[in-house]
Amino acid sequence: MLKWVYGVLIAAFIAMVVGSAVTKAKHSWQAQQRAITMMQESQQKQRQKVDEIRDRIARTQAQPTLSDHDRWLIAHLQKTLAGLDKVVAGQQTNSAQLYRGMLRTWVGFAFLGIAMVVLAFCLLVRPSKALTREERQWLTSHPRDIPGLLLDPGAYRNNAAPVRGGSNFVTARIKPAKADLLRITRSRALSGMGLAFLIAPQGGLAVELYYIADALFVSHIPFAQMTWGGTMQALMLSISFTLAGLFVLFSTTSNARLDRRQQTITLPGDNRTLAFNEVESVQLNQVLTTGERSFVNSQIQLNLRNGESLSLLSHGGKEQIYVDLIRTALFLDKPAVIPET
Repeated sequence: MLKWVYGVLIAAFIAMVVGSAVTKAKHSWQAQQRAITMMQESQQKQRQKVDEIRDRIARTQAQPTLSDHDRWLIAHLQKTLAGLDKVVAGQQTNSAQLYRGMLRTWVGFAFLGIAMVVLAFCLLVRPSKALTREERQWLTSHPRDIPGLLLDPGAYRNNAAPVRGGSNFVTARIKPAKADLLRITRSRALSGMGLAFLIAPQGGLAVELYYIADALFVSHIPFAQMTWGGTMQALMLSISFTLAGLFVLFSTTSNARLDRRQQTITLPGDNRTLAFNEVESVQLNQVLTTGERSFVNSQIQLNLRNGESLSLLSHGGKEQIYVDLIRTALFLDKPAVIPET
């Protein structure tokens, strides 16, 4: 039942995002069409004026003899024509910038749509929060009935190990990479978020890079005469979102390794390597993480023989942490400390 509720909520969220994007795209399209119409009408009027002045100059110059007034009129009309040519050139520049902005907007919407599809795929297709058959059996069984699992309620430690941050969803899982190796791997939800951050802003930057290449290698516009306003804006947006995406992908999970062959636990986040025999027990905690937002997180804590406690993994997935703790305790062949509920 909860799986269906979760799916419905995700679908509703995606529908809201898509609906908002469609509404914004519709309004943007209407505004752009009005701007194009006004620009085309203005350009048509200016071209008509230019044609009228050129025709008048030609008719005046075609006269057999030119009076002083005719010469003055021709000079005056030529100055007016030069001014109109500048106006037309300015309108053409504005027209090019308008179409460039339109292309940047719609390519940006396309990349945003791709980012939403990637995020939806990661959230809905084989999500990391899904449990295997073995894990579901662990979840429904009493810990005493799980084969090979050692229990030691007396090893419980009251002080929970510090955690890096809180989350209200599954950010990572402990998965077997090989028969003798466990890894903490990033969840598909977190991967989807990181990829969405990386993909979403690149549309505008791609359009700007296209126009830069066209200006330099096709139109041969001097570098000093190129305009950089839109390019810098797209670049800053791309850099900020890319940094956020890279942080989500590579800095929000510990990437710890538990190697039974070498009998070591590698904790890259703490820049530390432990031997299996340094671990006394594996404890399950419920930890309140506070900050801008507060979450009750489940935590897998390593209780060391020297009295120290280390956080192996923590996030908002209570069931996932529970089965991952059982997997870790069985793998290490250490007692599990599971508080009675």
